[in-house]
Amino acid sequence: MRDTHSNSLGWLLDQELGTVEGVRYAVLMSSDGLLKARTETISQDDGEKFAALTAALRAAGKAWDEFTGGEGMRQLLIESVGCIGLTTTAAKNTMLSVCTTGADADVGLISHHMVRLASRVGHEMTTADRLPTGEGGSPA
Repeated sequence: MRDTHSNSLGWLLDQELGTVEGVRYAVLMSSDGLLKARTETISQDDGEKFAALTAALRAAGKAWDEFTGGEGMRQLLIESVGCIGLTTTAAKNTMLSVCTTGADADVGLISHHMVRLASRVGHEMTTADRLPTGEGGSPA
């Protein structure tokens, strides 16, 4: 099993998203909510919680997409009074999620940087398919 505490791609998130005005923190996660990397502006524990929460929101978004015709999800946006959350596909089985510093953050600019990062290095961020234990997967 991969060590989720190493944060080996954290530097990349810091470089590409951590310097963008309006980004509070960003995480890279598997589509089932396991943290792969995080910016230095979020702790390991909070990064794991944010990744799990984002995966649950993404699942709800996918259900919404299927209900409305099933043409595919591109990005998920959630706006609360104090901030905006953006989630996009980064690579196979991998998502990138950002929390903004406030509701007035430039969502277009942040989204642009997220897509640019995924396009540039998505191949390095891919998460392998998980298999049940009996099919070559590791025990839970």
